[in-house]
Amino acid sequence: MSKELGQSFKELKKSARDIPEVREYLDSFSVAVGNLIFARRRKLGISQAELARLAGTTQAKISNIEAAKQNVTIDTLNAVFSALGLTQLIPVFNDEQAATYSN
Repeated sequence: MSKELGQSFKELKKSARDIPEVREYLDSFSVAVGNLIFARRRKLGISQAELARLAGTTQAKISNIEAAKQNVTIDTLNAVFSALGLTQLIPVFNDEQAATYSN
């Protein structure tokens, strides 16, 4: 968003998280995986097309994964993670949220 509108993108994203459906989407597994793949790909300096070639899939599939637009098979995720050198992930648990499920 432009400064004329009085809100930066970070501010907009923060205020959007107040909407339960938006917060649920932003916290979803598919968005987390898409963000992880996007960040790692950018850090390595490779294009979606190059990642697709390395993972044996299509650029459109990589784009859809990064945008959390499409269901993806575990085989495709394994190939993409392998191509990116993502071998050991350290999970972060939201214990506060988990406590609400156990009550």
